Amino acid sequence: MIPLGSCTMKLNATSEMMPVTFSNLTDIHPFAPNEQSQGYQEMFNDLGELLCKITGFDSLSLQPNAGAAGEYAGLMVIRAYHKARGDHHRNVCIIPVSAHGTNPASAAMCGMNIVAVGTDAKGNIIIEELRKAAGANKDNLSALMVTYPSTHGVYEEGIDEICKIIHDNGGQVYMDGANMNAQVGLTSPGFIGADVCHLNLHKKNCVPHGRGGPGMGPISVKKHLAPYLPSHPVVTTSFTVNNLSRIGREE
Repeated sequence: MIPLGSCTMKLNATSEMMPVTFSNLTDIHPFAPNEQSQGYQEMFNDLGELLCKITGFDSLSLQPNAGAAGEYAGLMVIRAYHKARGDHHRNVCIIPVSAHGTNPASAAMCGMNIVAVGTDAKGNIIIEELRKAAGANKDNLSALMVTYPSTHGVYEEGIDEICKIIHDNGGQVYMDGANMNAQVGLTSPGFIGADVCHLNLHKKNCVPHGRGGPGMGPISVKKHLAPYLPSHPVVTTSFTVNNLSRIGREE
């Protein structure tokens, strides 16, 4: 069991859990020949394309296996982007006080300095406070972590302006996709102005919860961040037996 967050308390319908018991889906050998695993590759590719359309982004990594892991991966992508541009000093992450506790934890694990900004009586980020924080840290600003809708249950009315403030000060916008259900069919992180977003597929897409806990937290990104995504886990390796390629993690 992965004891992380409220995900452990949620229940998926039996009809959604049944497919993972199908032997033709679950019993494939991890080193099955390439020609015997085409179905898996198609599932991965189709899932990635659909999630990019839903989020309004260009590329995606299915590697993270939980929401918090997705947060960490997304911030590492942002950090790698800044370093590639020579901005090694950008290590400040702005996080509203309404954020889920894993947000500052993930930022701290990435070695970032956290700057908190407050919310008003209605739960919205105080934009002027954000503007001051971004301006004061413009030389070192790395990212903003924002949840939309927020954990206060409100749509940030000034989300467009919030994203612009961060971009104008050299930062990237990380959107926590924990509440993505409320966006589907109405808007998307990419349209709003975010640069990277993780999705809790064990919430929005009913991915079965592994051993009672979080199941999958892939991250999707805009084109400029794509080169810094984790390498794809489904690749042809150099290991062969009887001249048959295998599918696995590239070492």
